[in-house]
Amino acid sequence: MFSFFFLILFLLNIITNYSLIFNRQSIISNEYLGNTGKHLFYFVQITDTHITHLGHADRRQQFEQFCNHIIKTLVKPQVTILTGDLVNSVSSSKDQLFGTTQYEQEWNIYRDILIRTNVTKHTEWLDIRGNHDAFMDPDPDSLKSFYRIYSHQGHDHSGSYEHTLTTKDDDTYSFVGIDMCPRPGLGRPFNFLGHISKKEMKILKKLFKKTKNSTATIFFGHYPLSFTYSKGIDQIMKYGLVYINGHLHSGIKHLYAHHSNGLLELELGDWKDKRRFRILTIDSGLLSFEDFRFSQSIYAIISHPKAAKFLTSREPFYRLNQSTHIRIVIFSKLSIINVNISIDEQYIGSAIQSIDNQNLFIFPWNTSLYNDKKLHKIYVEIKDNGNNTVILQHEFSLSLLKKTKWYQSKIILTIHQPTFGFIILISSLCLYILILLYYRYQVKQNSSNFIIRFTLWNQFRLRMICLCSVDFIFYSLFSFSLYYFIGPWYIGYLTSSHFGATFLWGTLIQQVYLPPDAQIFVGIFQLYFFIFPLTYSLSSSCFYRYIQQLESNTRIIKYHFNYCYRIYTIYILFIYTLVFILFWSFLMTASYKLSWILSPFGVSLSYTFA
Repeated sequence: MFSFFFLILFLLNIITNYSLIFNRQSIISNEYLGNTGKHLFYFVQITDTHITHLGHADRRQQFEQFCNHIIKTLVKPQVTILTGDLVNSVSSSKDQLFGTTQYEQEWNIYRDILIRTNVTKHTEWLDIRGNHDAFMDPDPDSLKSFYRIYSHQGHDHSGSYEHTLTTKDDDTYSFVGIDMCPRPGLGRPFNFLGHISKKEMKILKKLFKKTKNSTATIFFGHYPLSFTYSKGIDQIMKYGLVYINGHLHSGIKHLYAHHSNGLLELELGDWKDKRRFRILTIDSGLLSFEDFRFSQSIYAIISHPKAAKFLTSREPFYRLNQSTHIRIVIFSKLSIINVNISIDEQYIGSAIQSIDNQNLFIFPWNTSLYNDKKLHKIYVEIKDNGNNTVILQHEFSLSLLKKTKWYQSKIILTIHQPTFGFIILISSLCLYILILLYYRYQVKQNSSNFIIRFTLWNQFRLRMICLCSVDFIFYSLFSFSLYYFIGPWYIGYLTSSHFGATFLWGTLIQQVYLPPDAQIFVGIFQLYFFIFPLTYSLSSSCFYRYIQQLESNTRIIKYHFNYCYRIYTIYILFIYTLVFILFWSFLMTASYKLSWILSPFGVSLSYTFA
């Protein structure tokens, strides 16, 4: 009897131990991408708020609602990032048309919203300077700079900084803000590109050492990398999961790119006009995100399986095959009643709410059914009790198989725009000079032997020969072209209190050299919309004067056509170039005061009136 009782106890002990081992293995298997909210982290990005004191009250009011309702009440992220252009800093027509300056009133509005909503007590508010926040600021690092006084992070950081937090799951997330605003901060338009100074690079190297052992490092800044002079930044972002930014507003939707070093870059549309913001999730080390409009009622992200086109080698993608559940993160103003899931157009079931995270909806699945190194499509339909519906869909793969079709994004975000623009500008300018020299040589070789043929190429050739045969016009245009290389283009108050000079190859101000900025794009615009039309107008005038000196038997119809064409090429085109240069001269004067006087435009204006 005693032996039988001992045997029963022994068997119970074995069963209990087996049960404990099974439960422990179950917990381990669900550690990542399982049925709980473990290792799920999310944060919010907003950019280009452009708070202004000149109207647009709805922009301010809805930003305040965003802080109160989205950040504090609905999403409740541990971190909220505002990637630059906090304020607008653009003058009104009454103050200074086309001018830019720092308005303390705008900064007060921004700070008051943060204070009224008390949002910085509910989330770690990481704001960083954008180019508008540095317009006409002679010393952005000074404690007197409005950014240093009124922004949330400016009190403690003049430029780049980092914030690291550890979650209850012992995951460490580091957020590194990169300030690429030029110092000093010029007014627009020559404050469009970012630039990392040597001082800022030293700070970033220290931050790199401090954060390289984090579970994930998120870099953020205002400028897309392709719009910056940021040599060495790839080494700083060596261990970064993603770089998020703004600056380009919503000119092109979905500006995302994979860089050759594995870094994922995500540009976000603006709050200013589009009221956009972004929610990003890091689910067991895998990054997912969605961009939303403020007016939506449901904000949802499929955190697993993540979209194949956003997979990077910097993520623990091996966890995709180890997952036990599909995971959808949902923030809704009303209760969710249905989360229906389909894969490859086959309905597989409805997700349910996780037991430990009310915003996480889960559905068990068998990864072996989809681990075939192919792309599959997941389709999720979410409905709340107000009959609002949101549909999410993307292609996924359980292997590192990327599918990327961001052709426009690749051009914008992976090609260094200053270099690309500089090549176009220099090649166009050199070609223009060579054409002038070539036809001047033709004039010297055979100054009187013109053959009148009304082909397109021959008319262009004859026009250029006639143009280059007039010494005053040729030397004026040739000198004007060389002046493009030598400069200065503009001299004036490039900041609120300092004179500076802008050249093709950069800007000199306060004994500081700043690399070429918008003058690259402005130069291209000038060439194609002023210099080339002016040259064609002058060459047509010279050509028709030459034709009038010849005896011709041209028929009336042809003469009538030539007469109309002559009105366009000489008078209308010339008036256009005159209006163009007057407008641009006024624009530069309004922006920088006196800046057009010692510039190609000032020289051209004098020549035009002469």
